[in-house]
Amino acid sequence: MRIDELDRIYIRQSWLGDALMCPERARLSALHPELRKYNDSAAMGTSVHTAIEEILNENCDPQEASDRAVEAFDKIRFDLAQEGKQLNITNTEPRNWHKHVASMAQAWVRDIYPEVPRGGKTEFQFSTQVGMVERVQPAEDGSTHHELHFEGTMDYICDGQIFDWKTAARKYYQSEKQNQNIQSSIYAKAAVELGLAEYPVTFGFGVMLRNASSTAQIVTVERTKGHGSWIVAQASAIATMVLTMEKNSPTSSWLINDQHFLCSQRWCPVWSLCKGRHISDDNSNGLGA
Repeated sequence: MRIDELDRIYIRQSWLGDALMCPERARLSALHPELRKYNDSAAMGTSVHTAIEEILNENCDPQEASDRAVEAFDKIRFDLAQEGKQLNITNTEPRNWHKHVASMAQAWVRDIYPEVPRGGKTEFQFSTQVGMVERVQPAEDGSTHHELHFEGTMDYICDGQIFDWKTAARKYYQSEKQNQNIQSSIYAKAAVELGLAEYPVTFGFGVMLRNASSTAQIVTVERTKGHGSWIVAQASAIATMVLTMEKNSPTSSWLINDQHFLCSQRWCPVWSLCKGRHISDDNSNGLGA
């Protein structure tokens, strides 16, 4: 979440997801961007995205997808090395990185590309007002509300249908994403406000499994006007909490929640500033020394 010079509030789906899962993670991540580690899973995903974007923009032949994705992956590693950094290893052996990247790119071409409409916009950046948030106290000009905006980047949008490319350790389940996904609700709401789609909006997850013999799937969810009003209500509530905390207790922690699998030394970049200050190892049930 950010507030610009005109006091407009901007929220991205990734930040809102963090804030709804663990507000303190969202707060600390914003305060300490230097602690963010670029892990191997993210690098593989970015590499495959690069190949997909070039194919959809007709800058790369689909048969060259694997080579292009591997090239993109190696460039990420090279750029990190130039900064004195390296990829954080999560759950993939480094010797398998190239195999996984190449296999996922092939899977997208084989299993997803034939179902994707042509002629859309890739990496479409958006920012649009979706509502208003009441101020904690009136501004000097007497205004009592902030404008609330959603912003982000859609991987692909064509004829009112939105696609997002995912690399994942396991396949997606439609019922799970239909019931719980934040990203699709935010993107659909933004597309409707921008006049690029009408409700109900179809949002497709193009999912490639992260392994050496990858398969891919398209999992679609439907977002309605009700989903749009609900995600705005959630974002407004979080924004009000942040504004209230910053006014009344600017140095205090926000709500801390460890009841999810991303609360771990491996997956949370600010672990050392939060639970890691009390627990010496994320597999330990005892207090740290």
